[in-house]
Amino acid sequence: MLKKSSQSIIIDNAEIILTDKVMDKAWLLIENNKIKSFGQGTKPKILNALRINAQGCYLSPGFIDLHIHGQIDKISNLQVKTGTTGFLMTLHAGDFNCFEKKIKQLKQINLLGAACLGFNLEGPFINKDMAGAQPKHFIQAPDIPGMQALLKQTNNDIKIITFACELKGTDKFIKLLKKHAVVPALGHSNATYEQSLKAIYLGASHATHCFNRMSGISARNPGLSTQVLVNNNLSAEIIADGHHVHPALLKLLVKNKLLEKIVLVTDSVAAMDKRTLKIISGVYRMEDPALNRACSGAGYIIAGSKLTMLQAVKNMVYLTDVKLLSAVQMASANPAGVIGLAQRKGKIANGYDADLVIFDQKFKCWATIVDGQVVFNKLL
Repeated sequence: MLKKSSQSIIIDNAEIILTDKVMDKAWLLIENNKIKSFGQGTKPKILNALRINAQGCYLSPGFIDLHIHGQIDKISNLQVKTGTTGFLMTLHAGDFNCFEKKIKQLKQINLLGAACLGFNLEGPFINKDMAGAQPKHFIQAPDIPGMQALLKQTNNDIKIITFACELKGTDKFIKLLKKHAVVPALGHSNATYEQSLKAIYLGASHATHCFNRMSGISARNPGLSTQVLVNNNLSAEIIADGHHVHPALLKLLVKNKLLEKIVLVTDSVAAMDKRTLKIISGVYRMEDPALNRACSGAGYIIAGSKLTMLQAVKNMVYLTDVKLLSAVQMASANPAGVIGLAQRKGKIANGYDADLVIFDQKFKCWATIVDGQVVFNKLL
């Protein structure tokens, strides 16, 4: 946890990215770790305040990554350098009985960069045929009593759980997650359109890395991917690295989905132990024994990205022609809304947490402020 300082901060000469416009030649005041005020013209005179000259760069809400893997301290230290101020520590399928211990251990680690806002369980209640790089031997059907105990023991630390809604027992599973204010996320799933529609009716409200490891679109079996496109009761994660999802599908998502329902994530594994990983065609891959047998030793499966949230914002601007304001919203306000933090994080507004990033017109990060503390600054 960052050691908090009560020092006031004034950022000036900034292009402030608001929800509806960019405010040029603007200033912003931070007091008591919150956004106190902002505007144009004469800035406040605060004795002993730290002054940061943004030098004409953008001042944006900090980015929130709901889906990222690796060593939690490395994630915190690495991602803050590219504008991520908060993240969900994402755990893939593992021994279900060990999740409580794992979460409690991770919470004890002191983070000096981006803040951990909770945990995202990407399994083990997924479809083995859609497992991807996840260890299949840990995959299981939903365990209602086990999950009930885990949620009680972890005190609302778990924010999102991915599951395949075609598995037996998911109806009760969804209701349990909703009862505990956990976001039920459809993913790693081969569900039919009808099965996913039923899951949404019961309370599923999010889709894990849209188009990746989910049933696709065909003439007579539209699948979960189609459900994501046509149903705005679902928010949709998207890995906008240009490799996980073809740019044409990024455009399709933007044209069909409400802006506030699109959530940029990295699904990065850059902070993981890379001894089993190899970068091929722009993404991290790992060997798959089954593919090796089929492809004469050339079988590698996608394990995750090397994307940052700032790069994802840039890619959405250049690959889909969305406005910068919209791309930033997909990386800040939208993810904040998914996990119930929209009233204090994700946008620049008076009283909101001072989670901010300064980046230039070439999408280079120059400074990051987390909870009112300057944790990365190259504007000295």
